[in-house]
Amino acid sequence: MLPTLGYILLLIAQVNPALTPHKAAKPALPKIDENACPFEGCQFGKWRAREAVPIYSTWKSDRKVLSTVRQGEGVTALTGVDITFAPGEIEVTAPIASYGLKPGDVVFAYQNLGEGFFNAWFKGYWVEDFDGSGVKYLNGSGCSRNCNAVERKTGRSEWWVKVKTRNGLVGWTKDGEQFDGKDALGPPD
Repeated sequence: MLPTLGYILLLIAQVNPALTPHKAAKPALPKIDENACPFEGCQFGKWRAREAVPIYSTWKSDRKVLSTVRQGEGVTALTGVDITFAPGEIEVTAPIASYGLKPGDVVFAYQNLGEGFFNAWFKGYWVEDFDGSGVKYLNGSGCSRNCNAVERKTGRSEWWVKVKTRNGLVGWTKDGEQFDGKDALGPPD
């Protein structure tokens, strides 16, 4: 007898450690996630500036402006860093059995992964790829029915992208939103 799709998905979830909560201390802040591309479809590679964008020597606080990418100019996005200064705070309002959460529990949301998924810490456990599709956010986005959690406090983070300009200059920008080409699921440029 062949296994059902649900059974296969359950096995995959059990095999993938990123989907399983594991004991961990609450992350120190700021929490830095390297090689970060924080939304579904996010991709590095050839990007084009929609407006002028400053390029810095580093993503760290001691950065200096190196140059500016002009509107329409292409760059190669090499990697990214997501810095969480303050995690989002999410209150559970209905049981979330897959994580053993009950109403009143608080989930701290770190790096956004897109489509309702994020890295999370709660009750002494860390989960990468936390399924937050049941969360209703303060800005009105997220879950619209059968919700199991609400955002109580919005987190604060920055996404920095390491780019290489056409003349070979390598630097960092936090204006990733000002480029086309970053979304593999978006319209072609």
